[in-house]
Amino acid sequence: MQDNRKRKIKTIVAALAVATLLYYLPPLGKTFLQELLTRFYYFPIFLGGLWFGLWGGVRVSLVVTIICLPHVLLGSQHHGALFYDQLLELCLFNVAGPVVGILADRERQQRIINQELQYLATLGETVALVAHEIKNMVIPMRGFLRRIRESHALTDKASSYLEIVERESAKLEKMTQDMLCFARQMPLQREEIEVDSLFEEVRQALQEEFRKRGVRLACSCDVLSKRAMLDRQRVCQALVNILQNALDASPGGKEVRLRASRNGGSLRIVIEDQGTGIPAEHLERIFKPFFTTKPKGTGLGMAITQRIVKEHGGEILVETSQGVGTRVSLDFPDSNGKDSQR
Repeated sequence: MQDNRKRKIKTIVAALAVATLLYYLPPLGKTFLQELLTRFYYFPIFLGGLWFGLWGGVRVSLVVTIICLPHVLLGSQHHGALFYDQLLELCLFNVAGPVVGILADRERQQRIINQELQYLATLGETVALVAHEIKNMVIPMRGFLRRIRESHALTDKASSYLEIVERESAKLEKMTQDMLCFARQMPLQREEIEVDSLFEEVRQALQEEFRKRGVRLACSCDVLSKRAMLDRQRVCQALVNILQNALDASPGGKEVRLRASRNGGSLRIVIEDQGTGIPAEHLERIFKPFFTTKPKGTGLGMAITQRIVKEHGGEILVETSQGVGTRVSLDFPDSNGKDSQR
C-alpha cells in the first residue's frame, strides 16, 4: 500500500516536471503555443484528484499555480491578452482539482458501501442456511431430552447432566433464532399496543435471570405513553436484547430501569443501567454484526435491535460512562399519535 502511494506521487511529480518543461520552453511571444502547452497541467491535476481525493486535487492545483505564476507575471509585460487568459487558466486549475477530488471521493465511498452490502448479503444467506440446519438438529434433541426426563426415573447426577445439556441446547436454539432474524427481513406487523402490557411481557421473560443475578428491573410508563402503533413481537425482542446486555453489565444489588415517555411526536423507551459502561473503543462497533465481547455471545443482538428500530422509522442512541452505566434510548415515531395519547 505504501509503495503504491509512493509510486503514484512519483508519477504526479514526473507529470508536473514534464508539463513545466513544456510550459517554460517556448518564447513568451508564442501566445497560441503557450496556451496550448498550459493544458498539459490538467493531467497531473486530474491524477492528484483521482488518486488522492479532494486534498490531492487541491494540493496539486496549488503547486501548479505556484509554478505558473512567475511565468504569467512575466508574460503580462509582453502580451496583455495572454496575461488574462493565463489568470483564467489558473482559476480553472483550482476548480478542476477539487471537483475531480470530490467526485473521486464519492465514487470511492460508494464502492466501499457496495462492497459492504454485497458482503452482508452473502453473509446473510450463509448465516440463514447454517442457522436453519442447526435449528433442525436442535429442536428434536430438545424434544428427546424432555421425553427422557418425563419418562425415566433419573439419579440426581444424571438429572443434573441433562439439565446442563438442556440449558446449553436452549442457548444454541436462541443463537440460531438470532441468526435467522438477522438474515431475514420480515415486514412489520404494526398494531396498537399497550406499552404497560409490553413491559410486563418483557419483565416476565427476564425476571428469573434478573433474580438469579440479584439485579432489580424497574419498569415505568407515563400516562401519555400508554398506547403506540408498534410491531409487538419485534419491539419485545429489541428490548430483551438491550436488557440482557444491561444485566450482563450490572453487578449484583444494582438496578436496571425501563421506562417510556413522550418526546414530541415520538414514543421514547429508555433502558438505563448502573453497570460498567462501554469502553470508548467498542462504542462505535456495538451495532456491527458479529461484534461481541462476550465469550458465548453471537454479536447479533444490537445489530438486530438497530434494524428493528430503523424499520419503525426510529432512532437508537447509546450514551455511556465508564464505571457509571449506560443509557440506551429508542425513539419510535408515532404513526397514530392522537389515539396514542387518549
